[in-house]
Amino acid sequence: MPKFPNETMDPARSHGDICVQACANDPQVAVHAIRNLARVAFGTAAVRYSQLGFGRTSSTTRDQATPRNLFGFKDGTANLKAEDTAALDRHVWVADGDGPAWMTGGTYLVTRRIRMRIESWDRTTLLEQERVIGRLKGSGAPIGHADEFAALDLTTKSSKGTPLIDTDAHVRLASKENLGGIEILRRGYNFTDGTDGFGHLDAGLFFIAFVRDPRTSFVPMQTALSRSDALNEYITHTGTALFACPPGLREGDASAYWGSTLFS
Repeated sequence: MPKFPNETMDPARSHGDICVQACANDPQVAVHAIRNLARVAFGTAAVRYSQLGFGRTSSTTRDQATPRNLFGFKDGTANLKAEDTAALDRHVWVADGDGPAWMTGGTYLVTRRIRMRIESWDRTTLLEQERVIGRLKGSGAPIGHADEFAALDLTTKSSKGTPLIDTDAHVRLASKENLGGIEILRRGYNFTDGTDGFGHLDAGLFFIAFVRDPRTSFVPMQTALSRSDALNEYITHTGTALFACPPGLREGDASAYWGSTLFS
């Protein structure tokens, strides 16, 4: 991955050879699952780093309400949904000919540990917060609209002649309308890791995205955000990784195992 201006990557919280995501309603269950995997892998693999998250920071099906992030805004309104199978085929699943044959039907997982400057954000006015994001904090609607799921209006201007959604607003820069149709499937989590020793919360978003090709989706998106995103004043990327996720198993195929396409 290229390095971007709003990044201070910690090598101890980046990269790795294998990624394991354990999810549970009770975090103790997830932690215990990882402990057991680390135990049986002793002598062959060791835990490089881990991140405990909670909640979710985007909806992934149409029947889910949009959750809020630690800045208090609805997050992931425009995320791809499981019902959008054609869009998932275009943006998430690796197609035949995209790369190595063992990845066909799989996807790539991108992670980012993004620290949020909670204290600075909380001292910012509501009007400025909404300008930075490009959405209303209460409803989640794009500025100038009342419906959360209204299409982004990137052309309409206010009575002062300025765009309703600021030119450096986060949702404008990250939108498919601004990025030539690029979309990603997000499935991140909030995190809090105590304080940093100076009385500031070490908290933020553990960003997870699934993409068909990070070179043509995540990298161009992050490049656009790194240049002029107003949100960069309040966030810092502190960890990153990229993993290949081979395809799953076809129903009834008892002879196969996950990852068998890689080793066949």
